[in-house]
Amino acid sequence: MPTTPVGSAPYPAGADADDVPADMMALALWASTRVVMTFADAAARDAALTSPTPGMVAWLSSPGSLTVRTATAWRTAWSAISWIDITLSSGYETYGTTPQAAIDGGNFIVLRGGVQKTTGTQLANGEVIGTIPSALGNPLSGDYPIAMQYLSSSASRLYVATGRTLTYFGVNTGWISLNGVRIPLA
Repeated sequence: MPTTPVGSAPYPAGADADDVPADMMALALWASTRVVMTFADAAARDAALTSPTPGMVAWLSSPGSLTVRTATAWRTAWSAISWIDITLSSGYETYGTTPQAAIDGGNFIVLRGGVQKTTGTQLANGEVIGTIPSALGNPLSGDYPIAMQYLSSSASRLYVATGRTLTYFGVNTGWISLNGVRIPLA
């Protein structure tokens, strides 16, 4: 059976013997690897596609993400962001927007929200302010710049430990903002 020049879709030629079921099956098999397939979740996708090929694209209704098959694994190309509250340490509370974390693009933990002390005192250098939820995976340990209440021209940072704890480093300040912090997964 010949194929189209772009995409190599099979089609019956005029001289081919009539075999509509076989022709339709060949086209369906070709198309099934080149269209977006929809599955309830990753388990349903993996059960249906026992021998996936690189380039396959699948939509997962739960959690609402578009996945693409590479040579070795399924990767998330896009996913709806589902925010989870960060567990704040004792003595800390929300400042403005609730501190939350989410997975963005399957490769990063993103943060948002503000944190202040419950007592009205200032956050001090080296204080552990909270923990990233374990459901989001293991973040890459390191320092990430953050905004703080303007008290000086100093910079502040958030240290993310391998145990998912968040530690503030900087001058004493009334509040910090987690908005825009983007942490790679380890």
